[in-house]
Amino acid sequence: MPARISFVGGGGKTGLILRLLEEYSQSLPAIFTTTTRIHPPHPADGMAVISCDNERYLRLLLEAALQGWCPGRRFVVTRLPLSHDLLRGVNRGFGDRLDRTLFPVVLNEADGARSMSLKMPRQNEPVLMSGTDHLVPVIGLDCLNQPLGPDTLFRWELASKRHHLQEGSTLTPELAASILLHPQGVCRDWLKGMSIIPYINKADTTALDPAARALAGALLRNGNFPVDRVVIGSVHNSRAASVVR
Repeated sequence: MPARISFVGGGGKTGLILRLLEEYSQSLPAIFTTTTRIHPPHPADGMAVISCDNERYLRLLLEAALQGWCPGRRFVVTRLPLSHDLLRGVNRGFGDRLDRTLFPVVLNEADGARSMSLKMPRQNEPVLMSGTDHLVPVIGLDCLNQPLGPDTLFRWELASKRHHLQEGSTLTPELAASILLHPQGVCRDWLKGMSIIPYINKADTTALDPAARALAGALLRNGNFPVDRVVIGSVHNSRAASVVR
């Protein structure tokens, strides 16, 4: 089924996208885009980066690349780089203008978190791709039960003032869920019709499953957004399990 998927939050978004891209591309064309900025993939990863500032030409380049597609071939689609280590994102309407029969799966990174596991966005973040079918807020389990502050929450100063958070408070499952799914958080631009599927990353071993399930339960109980399923997993250790309402 064709899908436009936007990933937001922290705790391993890029790693999750790359893993899904690898899996999807074994059977159908799938592309990795961003509506923010990303670092170029390492050449050893075997991905082709297609970049152009002219959107019409960018689509033509992508369609030409598709003609030589074979299972396992992966594409990263951006505008021209800002620098040697930073690729610029496409416009948020880019996915709407792609032929869904040619490119059934678009995985879009919609914000950045500088490798931190929990994020509160600025006013202009995230930038969801237009036509998003599924919204995936990502959180790293390693922030749970830690003291709340700049080491556990990206954009701490903004978040603490805006939402009256107390530095040093224990980041319980309930508090973590309330931050991730805050009305002005990373899902702020959710629209009716988009499914929200939170992903709890860094549940690397079975010993961490009880904490992950406690967080999943808090996410399912949130009163701000409709969440019927949470995925617990570890990109690093290839673990995944669903928790449903």
